[in-house]
Amino acid sequence: MKKRYISFMNQILIFCSLIVVLPFTIIIFFYTLETLKKADKDYQDILKKANIQVETGVSAIISNAERLSYLHIVNDSFSELLRHKHDVYDWDFLKDNKVVVNIVRDAVLLNPDIYNVVIINSAGNVYDSNFNYYYWKNMYQDLPMWGEMAKNSPEKRFIDIRYSSENVPEALMLVKPMEDIERGKTLGIIGITISFKAIREILTNIVLDGEQLIVYNKSGVPVYSCSGKNVEKQEDSQGKIWKCLNIAEMEEDSAVKTFAIGKDTYIGGIQKLNQLGWTVVTYTDRSYVRKPYTQNIRVFFIIAVLITVFDLGLAYLFIRRLNFSIHGLCQAMEKSGENGIPETLFLEKREFKTEIDMLIHSYNNVICRLKKSMEQSVELQMNEQRMEFRMLQAQINPHFLYNTLDSIVWMIEGERYEDAVFMITQLASLFRISLSRGKTVISVEDELKHARNYMNIQKVRYKNIFEVRFDIDPEILQCCTVKLVVQPLLENAIYYGVECMDGDGEIDVNGYRREDDIYIEVRDNGLGIPEDEVEQLLKENNRVHKRGSGVGLLNVHNRIRLRFGEEYGLEIESEPDEGTTVRIHLPYIVYTPEEQERLESGRKQL
Repeated sequence: MKKRYISFMNQILIFCSLIVVLPFTIIIFFYTLETLKKADKDYQDILKKANIQVETGVSAIISNAERLSYLHIVNDSFSELLRHKHDVYDWDFLKDNKVVVNIVRDAVLLNPDIYNVVIINSAGNVYDSNFNYYYWKNMYQDLPMWGEMAKNSPEKRFIDIRYSSENVPEALMLVKPMEDIERGKTLGIIGITISFKAIREILTNIVLDGEQLIVYNKSGVPVYSCSGKNVEKQEDSQGKIWKCLNIAEMEEDSAVKTFAIGKDTYIGGIQKLNQLGWTVVTYTDRSYVRKPYTQNIRVFFIIAVLITVFDLGLAYLFIRRLNFSIHGLCQAMEKSGENGIPETLFLEKREFKTEIDMLIHSYNNVICRLKKSMEQSVELQMNEQRMEFRMLQAQINPHFLYNTLDSIVWMIEGERYEDAVFMITQLASLFRISLSRGKTVISVEDELKHARNYMNIQKVRYKNIFEVRFDIDPEILQCCTVKLVVQPLLENAIYYGVECMDGDGEIDVNGYRREDDIYIEVRDNGLGIPEDEVEQLLKENNRVHKRGSGVGLLNVHNRIRLRFGEEYGLEIESEPDEGTTVRIHLPYIVYTPEEQERLESGRKQL
């Protein structure tokens, strides 16, 4: 059965489609998302500014009107006139009434938003700035009752809307008690009629195209809508908005919220007018808000599609031309590959060489070098793999691990918790550096840290029968070394050097630089090694130590030479009863990610 395959041209086209279409798709998606978010945010900012405008404007109107309730405080003669008690038909009343009305009228002239002012003093005398019986009969007959409600309210005022015959807001009633500060009594009550026109203008000015505005009282009953029509006809729908926004539970005075009624989603701005006890809600359909932005999205999408089609068309023309050359190369390469080693390809001589010709030429050179180096490479790779495998096997000495864990258990049982924590910390650091994320080339600093951790554990296990000293030149700490080269030397120094001594053992670790090389020495004052054995330590004799790491000096020596070259490795000096010195010889290579990767890739010399 013939295998199906996708041609190179189709693969490139698919790849180009992915690298062009996919980014554009992601860009369009996030652009759309961010644009819609911006649309919502921009409108929310508008609502916030509108809320501030409503609060400021309405507060100014109410505050200006409320100043009339303090006339008796700033005008002593006015306060004295209100204390008088007259009969309605008394000449003195008519005279006082004229003075009081003139004072009030002067104050009203400064505020064009006020229709009328009525004052009833504690004696029941009525002072009307308009002398209008119609206003008194229709607008102020409940003034005494409103005055009592104002006295008992926390705000010390009463506000109500006066509607026209068509149930359209016409005026705003503000009633406040007038306190006699000197005598601690109430002089009377004042009723101020404020034109609703000024408030209506403020509310109308903030309403944009497509917006709706509703004003609620404290009970959630609509008192005004942006259209100014009979609000009772809209009570049902507006009641839904009050509930959806959960205005009754709001603690803040101003907010912008998104809410849904049925399948429609709205964005609403909420502003509480604490002076009036009202809540103004301005809202609009979110789709209406986003409409101008969606047009921009549509334009951006069309442009993106056109650019994508144009890029894919150019890619197709280029790939189609390239495919003819690649197809010929593939056919030629299919004829090679016999006996496991590809054959060189025929390269036609041309006056002008193309990139494909250069590719064939490079391919032939690679095949020639591959044939020459294959035999050597296979053998070297096998040796390296064997050594790396032996090293990995030896990273965790079972006996060392068992003895260390036993020591930790004894410490815990003996309630030597600090010593147990110290042993566990050192062991964890030891294994962390041993693993090194699979690296074989690490810094000298990490290698010596690993060695210190190992010796800290051994000193506890051997109850400090030996002393360890480290003297390292800081200049070599950031140099490259093969992992796990110092610890095996220390292990041998303990097991074959100082462990069986009668006196105190000493182990010195010295590190220094000499020209372009670095040296790390492990010296002990132990029993030493006979000269004939020293000569055999670094030779291939298949020796296996029953104790120790199992890595062995020979393994360390070969791994260093394999990584850095034949001129590097171990040097051993020993005298019986004097001690042994094992010297690690390494090139001076500063540890960087580039050098580490280079050395990890294979055996390379400087």
